[in-house]
Amino acid sequence: MVNEVVSGTGMSPGEAQVVVEVIREVYFATPGGAPLRHGQMRYTCVKTEAGAGTALKDCPMTSVTLSLMGEGDDQVHGGAEQLRRHRTGRLCEEARDQGGLLTQEDPAQVLSCDARTVRRDIKALKLPGIHIPTCGQQKDIGPTLTHKGVAIRHWLEGREPQEVARAINHSLRAVERYLSHFARVIYCISHGFSVLQTAFALGISNASVHAYLDIYQEFKGKEGFKLRLAELEAIGEAHHESGDAKKGALLLPGKWINSSLKGVKQP
Repeated sequence: MVNEVVSGTGMSPGEAQVVVEVIREVYFATPGGAPLRHGQMRYTCVKTEAGAGTALKDCPMTSVTLSLMGEGDDQVHGGAEQLRRHRTGRLCEEARDQGGLLTQEDPAQVLSCDARTVRRDIKALKLPGIHIPTCGQQKDIGPTLTHKGVAIRHWLEGREPQEVARAINHSLRAVERYLSHFARVIYCISHGFSVLQTAFALGISNASVHAYLDIYQEFKGKEGFKLRLAELEAIGEAHHESGDAKKGALLLPGKWINSSLKGVKQP
């Protein structure tokens, strides 16, 4: 598709790649429609709108894309047990970002282990303050209690990324990605981008943008946030100038990509 855009419009390969990414996000936005990447799988789970106490057989269901293998898996220390816990957290957070919730039996099935093992893992992850968003406890979990939120909280409290990675048993790359997304979301929104534009620019879901904004609202008045403000600005500005602004601008009113998508329902 990149080659077709380059030959048909005369755009540079870089500009064509941005267009293709926006097309992919818009036309393949539904979890069941997006093409799978290496290490991913489709999975059907309970929708987030399902009311508490509703029997599983009566819950509305949705299709989500889960990453059985992901970036940073090779940097998780502690052997198979820690890797399983790392993947359990990722699977549950990915599902929630796409409007779904996994039961404790779901990651057990995906990871080929016993549900009791998953329950023990979730209990162990609570010790450092990480709450896994499963179907049974979603209502009590805010954005600051997931892996992303805990990582950002530690960083705002003064820990460096290497320390944060050790504290939550995540790879340094994963922690740096959380911090980068947090900074870029704040920067984009503060410079007039909508949630949808910000999601397109960063390549993340609308739900993730809202989660980062919730964290910002909770921490913006705290001393730790003020101390990190210069770093957040620098990270956000660097990404904005190198690509975020161009990607998000494709969805500004009056741009060709926006006018060509008439009839497409947008959040």
